[in-house]
Amino acid sequence: MRPTVPYLDESPLARETFARASVLYTDLDGTLVAKGGSVLADAEGAPSVVTAEAIVALNRAGLDVVPVSGRNRLQLRELTQLLGWNAYIAEAGAIIVRGTDLDAEVLLDTGDWPAGMLAEGTTPFAAITASGAYEALTAAFPGRIEHFAPWQLDREVTLLLRGCLDSAEAQAVLDDVEPPIDIVDNGQLRSYGTLTCRDMAPHAYHVVPRGVCKARAIELDLAARGLSREQAVAVGDSATDIEMASAVSAVVLVNNAFDSPGVLSELADRNTDTIFRTRGSRSDGWAEMARFWLTARGV
Repeated sequence: MRPTVPYLDESPLARETFARASVLYTDLDGTLVAKGGSVLADAEGAPSVVTAEAIVALNRAGLDVVPVSGRNRLQLRELTQLLGWNAYIAEAGAIIVRGTDLDAEVLLDTGDWPAGMLAEGTTPFAAITASGAYEALTAAFPGRIEHFAPWQLDREVTLLLRGCLDSAEAQAVLDDVEPPIDIVDNGQLRSYGTLTCRDMAPHAYHVVPRGVCKARAIELDLAARGLSREQAVAVGDSATDIEMASAVSAVVLVNNAFDSPGVLSELADRNTDTIFRTRGSRSDGWAEMARFWLTARGV
Protein backbone atom coordinates (compact mmCIF):
# COMPACT_ATOMS: atom_id res chain seq x y z
CA MET A 1 0.00 0.00 0.00
CA ARG A 2 1.49 3.33 -1.11
CA PRO A 3 1.85 5.89 1.70
CA THR A 4 -0.50 8.86 1.49
CA VAL A 5 1.46 12.08 1.13
CA PRO A 6 -0.55 15.26 0.36
CA TYR A 7 0.32 17.65 -2.43
CA LEU A 8 1.61 21.03 -1.29
CA ASP A 9 -1.17 22.98 -2.97
CA GLU A 10 -3.86 20.87 -1.27
CA SER A 11 -2.58 21.21 2.29
CA PRO A 12 -3.48 24.10 4.61
CA LEU A 13 -0.90 22.74 7.06
CA ALA A 14 1.81 23.02 4.42
CA ARG A 15 0.87 26.63 3.77
CA GLU A 16 0.99 27.45 7.49
CA THR A 17 4.34 25.72 7.82
CA PHE A 18 5.94 27.47 4.87
CA ALA A 19 4.61 30.84 6.03
CA ARG A 20 6.90 30.52 9.08
CA ALA A 21 9.96 29.24 7.21
CA SER A 22 12.92 31.50 6.53
CA VAL A 23 15.46 28.87 5.45
CA LEU A 24 15.29 25.94 3.04
CA TYR A 25 17.67 22.98 3.07
CA THR A 26 17.77 21.51 -0.42
CA ASP A 27 19.13 18.34 -1.96
CA LEU A 28 20.66 18.79 -5.43
CA ASP A 29 20.77 15.71 -7.67
CA GLY A 30 17.30 14.51 -8.54
CA THR A 31 15.80 17.52 -6.76
CA LEU A 32 17.10 20.96 -7.74
CA VAL A 33 18.86 20.00 -10.94
CA ALA A 34 17.31 18.44 -14.03
CA LYS A 35 18.47 15.37 -15.88
CA GLY A 36 22.00 16.16 -16.99
CA GLY A 37 22.71 18.27 -13.90
CA SER A 38 21.52 21.70 -15.08
CA VAL A 39 19.33 24.34 -13.40
CA LEU A 40 18.67 25.82 -16.86
CA ALA A 41 16.46 22.92 -17.87
CA ASP A 42 13.12 21.33 -17.08
CA ALA A 43 12.75 17.95 -15.42
CA GLU A 44 13.50 16.09 -18.64
CA GLY A 45 16.54 18.19 -19.50
CA ALA A 46 14.99 20.51 -22.12
CA PRO A 47 16.22 24.13 -21.92
CA SER A 48 14.13 26.14 -19.45
CA VAL A 49 14.58 29.15 -17.14
CA VAL A 50 11.76 28.18 -14.76
CA THR A 51 14.02 26.89 -11.99
CA ALA A 52 16.50 29.75 -12.42
CA GLU A 53 13.64 32.25 -12.12
CA ALA A 54 12.48 30.54 -8.92
CA ILE A 55 15.99 30.79 -7.46
CA VAL A 56 16.17 34.50 -8.30
CA ALA A 57 12.72 35.10 -6.77
CA LEU A 58 13.77 33.45 -3.49
CA ASN A 59 16.99 35.46 -3.44
CA ARG A 60 15.10 38.71 -4.02
CA ALA A 61 12.75 37.85 -1.16
CA GLY A 62 15.69 37.40 1.19
CA LEU A 63 14.90 33.74 1.86
CA ASP A 64 17.92 31.57 2.61
CA VAL A 65 18.61 28.38 0.66
CA VAL A 66 21.27 25.93 1.87
CA PRO A 67 22.35 23.06 -0.41
CA VAL A 68 22.74 19.75 1.44
CA SER A 69 24.59 17.24 -0.69
CA GLY A 70 26.99 14.35 -0.83
CA ARG A 71 29.28 16.47 -3.01
CA ASN A 72 32.58 17.66 -1.63
CA ARG A 73 33.36 21.14 -0.35
CA LEU A 74 35.04 22.38 -3.54
CA GLN A 75 32.10 21.36 -5.71
CA LEU A 76 29.51 22.91 -3.42
CA ARG A 77 31.42 26.16 -2.91
CA GLU A 78 31.34 26.86 -6.65
CA LEU A 79 27.69 25.90 -7.06
CA THR A 80 26.54 27.88 -4.01
CA GLN A 81 28.36 30.98 -5.19
CA LEU A 82 26.94 30.68 -8.71
CA LEU A 83 23.37 30.50 -7.38
CA GLY A 84 23.77 33.51 -5.09
CA TRP A 85 23.64 31.60 -1.78
CA ASN A 86 26.08 31.82 1.11
CA ALA A 87 26.04 28.52 3.01
CA TYR A 88 26.11 24.82 2.25
CA ILE A 89 26.40 21.38 3.83
CA ALA A 90 28.76 18.99 2.05
CA GLU A 91 29.64 15.28 2.19
CA ALA A 92 26.18 14.14 3.36
CA GLY A 93 26.21 16.31 6.49
CA ALA A 94 29.87 16.03 7.47
CA ILE A 95 30.96 19.56 6.47
CA ILE A 96 28.96 22.68 7.37
CA VAL A 97 30.11 25.91 5.72
CA ARG A 98 28.76 29.41 6.22
CA GLY A 99 30.13 31.80 3.60
CA THR A 100 31.76 31.20 0.21
CA ASP A 101 34.88 33.34 0.66
CA LEU A 102 38.25 32.16 1.92
CA ASP A 103 37.31 33.29 5.44
CA ALA A 104 34.14 31.16 5.50
CA GLU A 105 33.20 29.47 8.77
CA VAL A 106 33.81 25.72 8.38
CA LEU A 107 32.82 22.88 10.70
CA LEU A 108 33.98 19.33 10.05
CA ASP A 109 31.62 17.15 12.06
CA THR A 110 33.01 13.86 13.33
CA GLY A 111 29.76 12.83 14.96
CA ASP A 112 30.15 10.59 17.98
CA TRP A 113 33.92 10.29 17.75
CA PRO A 114 35.53 11.41 21.03
CA ALA A 115 37.57 14.62 21.09
CA GLY A 116 41.23 13.94 20.45
CA MET A 117 40.64 10.66 18.64
CA LEU A 118 42.18 11.94 15.41
CA ALA A 119 45.94 12.43 15.34
CA GLU A 120 47.01 15.99 14.58
CA GLY A 121 46.98 16.62 10.84
CA THR A 122 44.84 13.55 10.09
CA THR A 123 41.51 14.05 8.35
CA PRO A 124 38.45 11.92 9.13
CA PHE A 125 38.63 10.71 5.52
CA ALA A 126 42.19 9.49 6.07
CA ALA A 127 41.16 7.72 9.28
CA ILE A 128 38.25 5.96 7.57
CA THR A 129 40.44 4.98 4.62
CA ALA A 130 43.10 3.57 6.94
CA SER A 131 40.48 1.61 8.91
CA GLY A 132 40.11 -0.97 6.15
CA ALA A 133 36.38 -0.24 5.75
CA TYR A 134 36.54 -0.37 1.96
CA GLU A 135 38.49 -3.61 1.93
CA ALA A 136 36.03 -5.17 4.38
CA LEU A 137 33.07 -4.25 2.18
CA THR A 138 34.63 -5.45 -1.08
CA ALA A 139 35.57 -8.74 0.58
CA ALA A 140 32.04 -9.24 1.92
CA PHE A 141 30.26 -8.08 -1.25
CA PRO A 142 32.47 -8.83 -4.29
CA GLY A 143 31.28 -7.10 -7.46
CA ARG A 144 28.68 -5.12 -5.50
CA ILE A 145 30.68 -2.15 -4.16
CA GLU A 146 33.38 0.17 -5.55
CA HIS A 147 34.77 3.68 -5.27
CA PHE A 148 32.40 6.17 -6.92
CA ALA A 149 34.92 7.49 -9.43
CA PRO A 150 35.75 10.27 -9.96
CA TRP A 151 33.55 11.83 -7.29
CA GLN A 152 35.45 10.11 -4.47
CA LEU A 153 38.35 12.55 -4.97
CA ASP A 154 39.06 15.57 -2.74
CA ARG A 155 37.11 14.17 0.21
CA GLU A 156 37.77 15.45 3.72
CA VAL A 157 35.49 13.34 5.88
CA THR A 158 33.49 10.66 4.08
CA LEU A 159 34.31 7.70 1.86
CA LEU A 160 32.11 7.83 -1.25
CA LEU A 161 31.12 4.50 -2.83
CA ARG A 162 28.82 3.14 -5.51
CA GLY A 163 27.15 -0.19 -4.98
CA CYS A 164 24.20 -2.55 -4.79
CA LEU A 165 23.97 -3.26 -1.09
CA ASP A 166 21.49 -3.82 1.68
CA SER A 167 22.52 -1.04 4.07
CA ALA A 168 21.83 -3.12 7.18
CA GLU A 169 24.04 -5.96 5.92
CA ALA A 170 26.80 -3.51 5.03
CA GLN A 171 26.53 -1.85 8.43
CA ALA A 172 26.96 -5.22 10.13
CA VAL A 173 30.30 -5.57 8.35
CA LEU A 174 31.40 -2.06 9.32
CA ASP A 175 30.45 -2.60 12.96
CA ASP A 176 33.65 -4.61 13.30
CA VAL A 177 35.77 -1.69 12.05
CA GLU A 178 37.45 1.01 14.16
CA PRO A 179 36.93 3.94 14.46
CA PRO A 180 33.12 3.60 14.62
CA ILE A 181 31.53 4.37 11.27
CA ASP A 182 28.13 4.27 9.58
CA ILE A 183 27.11 3.64 5.99
CA VAL A 184 24.54 6.07 4.59
CA ASP A 185 22.52 5.39 1.42
CA ASN A 186 22.43 8.68 -0.49
CA GLY A 187 20.07 7.58 -3.23
CA GLN A 188 19.81 5.84 -6.57
CA LEU A 189 22.28 6.30 -9.44
CA ARG A 190 21.97 5.86 -13.19
CA SER A 191 25.30 4.12 -13.87
CA TYR A 192 26.61 0.79 -12.56
CA GLY A 193 30.22 1.72 -13.32
CA THR A 194 32.16 -1.56 -13.15
CA LEU A 195 29.75 -3.26 -10.73
CA THR A 196 28.57 -6.72 -11.80
CA CYS A 197 25.31 -6.70 -9.80
CA ARG A 198 22.06 -6.27 -11.71
CA ASP A 199 19.43 -7.40 -9.20
CA MET A 200 18.93 -3.85 -7.93
CA ALA A 201 19.68 -0.31 -9.06
CA PRO A 202 23.07 1.13 -8.06
CA HIS A 203 23.16 3.58 -5.15
CA ALA A 204 25.61 6.12 -3.78
CA TYR A 205 26.84 5.31 -0.28
CA HIS A 206 28.78 7.43 2.18
CA VAL A 207 30.88 5.86 4.92
CA VAL A 208 30.78 8.49 7.67
CA PRO A 209 31.91 8.91 11.29
CA ARG A 210 29.19 7.36 13.45
CA GLY A 211 26.37 9.82 14.08
CA VAL A 212 27.01 12.08 11.08
CA CYS A 213 23.90 12.69 8.96
CA LYS A 214 22.04 15.45 7.16
CA ALA A 215 19.59 15.99 10.03
CA ARG A 216 22.39 16.49 12.56
CA ALA A 217 24.09 18.98 10.23
CA ILE A 218 20.87 20.96 9.86
CA GLU A 219 20.42 21.06 13.64
CA LEU A 220 23.95 22.42 14.02
CA ASP A 221 23.40 25.01 11.30
CA LEU A 222 20.08 26.17 12.74
CA ALA A 223 21.67 26.57 16.17
CA ALA A 224 24.42 28.72 14.64
CA ARG A 225 21.76 30.86 12.95
CA GLY A 226 19.72 31.20 16.14
CA LEU A 227 16.71 29.63 14.42
CA SER A 228 14.31 26.90 15.50
CA ARG A 229 13.18 23.92 13.44
CA GLU A 230 9.80 25.67 12.99
CA GLN A 231 11.61 28.22 10.81
CA ALA A 232 13.14 25.62 8.50
CA VAL A 233 11.93 23.33 5.71
CA ALA A 234 13.69 20.88 3.42
CA VAL A 235 13.23 19.41 -0.04
CA GLY A 236 14.65 16.24 -1.58
CA ASP A 237 14.06 13.02 -3.48
CA SER A 238 15.60 10.19 -1.45
CA ALA A 239 15.06 8.21 1.73
CA THR A 240 18.04 10.03 3.25
CA ASP A 241 16.31 13.34 2.53
CA ILE A 242 13.19 12.16 4.36
CA GLU A 243 15.34 11.72 7.44
CA MET A 244 15.80 15.52 7.48
CA ALA A 245 12.24 15.65 8.85
CA SER A 246 13.57 15.29 12.39
CA ALA A 247 15.41 18.62 12.07
CA VAL A 248 12.88 20.80 10.19
CA SER A 249 9.17 21.57 10.29
CA ALA A 250 8.39 20.01 6.90
CA VAL A 251 10.01 17.98 4.13
CA VAL A 252 8.85 18.23 0.53
CA LEU A 253 9.49 15.37 -1.88
CA VAL A 254 9.62 16.12 -5.59
CA ASN A 255 7.39 13.78 -7.57
CA ASN A 256 10.16 11.51 -8.92
CA ALA A 257 10.96 10.49 -5.33
CA PHE A 258 7.95 8.20 -5.42
CA ASP A 259 9.62 6.05 -8.08
CA SER A 260 12.13 4.89 -5.47
CA PRO A 261 11.38 1.73 -3.44
CA GLY A 262 13.63 3.12 -0.70
CA VAL A 263 11.48 6.24 -0.40
CA LEU A 264 8.27 4.23 -0.25
CA SER A 265 9.74 1.96 2.41
CA GLU A 266 10.94 4.92 4.48
CA LEU A 267 7.53 6.60 4.27
CA ALA A 268 5.76 3.40 5.30
CA ASP A 269 7.80 3.32 8.51
CA ARG A 270 7.20 6.87 9.72
CA ASN A 271 4.58 9.50 10.50
CA THR A 272 4.06 11.51 7.30
CA ASP A 273 2.10 14.42 8.80
CA THR A 274 4.89 16.90 8.00
CA ILE A 275 5.86 15.42 4.62
CA PHE A 276 4.42 16.82 1.39
CA ARG A 277 4.92 16.29 -2.33
CA THR A 278 5.04 18.33 -5.50
CA ARG A 279 3.23 17.53 -8.71
CA GLY A 280 6.35 18.23 -10.77
CA SER A 281 9.50 16.13 -10.87
CA ARG A 282 13.10 17.18 -10.28
CA SER A 283 13.73 20.85 -11.15
CA ASP A 284 10.08 21.41 -12.08
CA GLY A 285 9.01 20.20 -8.65
CA TRP A 286 11.66 22.36 -6.97
CA ALA A 287 10.39 25.45 -8.77
CA GLU A 288 6.83 24.52 -7.79
CA MET A 289 7.91 24.30 -4.16
CA ALA A 290 9.69 27.67 -4.39
CA ARG A 291 6.58 29.38 -5.78
CA PHE A 292 4.50 27.83 -3.02
CA TRP A 293 6.94 29.14 -0.39
CA LEU A 294 6.83 32.65 -1.81
CA THR A 295 3.04 32.64 -1.88
CA ALA A 296 2.83 31.32 1.69
CA ARG A 297 5.17 34.10 2.81
CA GLY A 298 3.05 36.68 1.01
CA VAL A 299 5.82 37.66 -1.40
